[in-house]
Amino acid sequence: MNNNKVVNFFVGTPKYNEDKDYADYASFTAPLNMFFLIGLLLHTFYLVIFSFVGIPMLEIFDGIAVILYATFVILLKNFKGSWLPCTLLTIFELALHEIMCVYYFGLDPGFQYLSIPLLLITVFIRKESKIVKFARNAIIIITTVSFVFILIYFNENEPIHYHPVYTMTYGIKVTLTIVNAFTGLFVTSIYAGKVFHSIDDKRSQLGVDVAQRESDIENMQNEIIIGFANIIEARDGSTGKHVKRTSEYVEALVKELKRNGDYADILTEKYMHDTMMSAPLHDIGKITIPDAILTKPGRLTQTEFNTIKNHTINGKNIIEESMSDIEDGTFIKVAKSVALYHHECWDGSGYPYGIEGEQIPLCARIMTIADYFDALVAKRSYKASLPTSVVFDNISEQRGKKFDPIIVDAFLRIRDQIDEIAKANAD
Repeated sequence: MNNNKVVNFFVGTPKYNEDKDYADYASFTAPLNMFFLIGLLLHTFYLVIFSFVGIPMLEIFDGIAVILYATFVILLKNFKGSWLPCTLLTIFELALHEIMCVYYFGLDPGFQYLSIPLLLITVFIRKESKIVKFARNAIIIITTVSFVFILIYFNENEPIHYHPVYTMTYGIKVTLTIVNAFTGLFVTSIYAGKVFHSIDDKRSQLGVDVAQRESDIENMQNEIIIGFANIIEARDGSTGKHVKRTSEYVEALVKELKRNGDYADILTEKYMHDTMMSAPLHDIGKITIPDAILTKPGRLTQTEFNTIKNHTINGKNIIEESMSDIEDGTFIKVAKSVALYHHECWDGSGYPYGIEGEQIPLCARIMTIADYFDALVAKRSYKASLPTSVVFDNISEQRGKKFDPIIVDAFLRIRDQIDEIAKANAD
């Protein structure tokens, strides 16, 4: 248990990473912590080597470096603002170590490669305060200049214009070269891996957040649409359950058609979704019909019936004018089709245009049967409800006449489900 705590302290991420105010920096604490740990191990190795060689100044320097990197690990794990001073001190330590190596040995063992991962830190520095911007620019400038300068001017193959204080033996030189090459590769690969892993995690979380936000917006829009549709339906004596029932009929019918493989070339997931979401809007055009006609208990005159028919065209226009800026084009197309054509009939006897067969969009043919079923089953102030068994028989008789035969067959296959929806949402 204690060993787990020790390991988690050194390689785990700080708990303050969960702080929402620290979100911009949390993604690189793990790779930075690994960098400090490797720096601690590397300078411990240097301390041993330079103690063996007997270079007091480098012994002192690497002893201090060991203490610094150990301190950096502790600070990074406990204080969320410590990444900035620790990183700047790391850059300073790397540059100073380069200068000392050049001074004492007259050559560059390759320490500059350890500064490369520090450039990756700048990707995550986003706050626009002057101090942070200065720190970000300092990281970029110091690491880049140090790397290029040392690589070009203090290369082993270039002549040095002074005599170094110490001549490195072949064994020590090879050992340092191997360790630095291996460590440079190890640091870069682990650091980069940690960074990209953190980025992937953040990107995945962002994707979840965006998806949740989109879902919330869609739910809110649907609630507004349904509420608006209920208000419209209430004008002609409905309790508002008509919208709920017909929407559920459409959903059940669409899924059954999909399950049975009917209209597979049309019923994509997107088309199914748009058809179900459009169902509450099928009678939105009724808002333009006068109450005297919409709620008339007796038989309508031909003029009044013609006025009623206009709700399909008016509904299409309302959707086109009021929703085109807030919904995608495919949804608008389906919603307009549902509103405009849901009173058209398979045999061409419907309205407003009297089109027939597959000239009528599939979404509207689905809506037609759901609307017809509910209109007969529901009770209104001007009519009594009919038993569902009678309505199912009526629909069966209208197969190939008023309704698409394939849709009638699917509707009758889920008869029990339709019946349950009707009972569960009875007025």
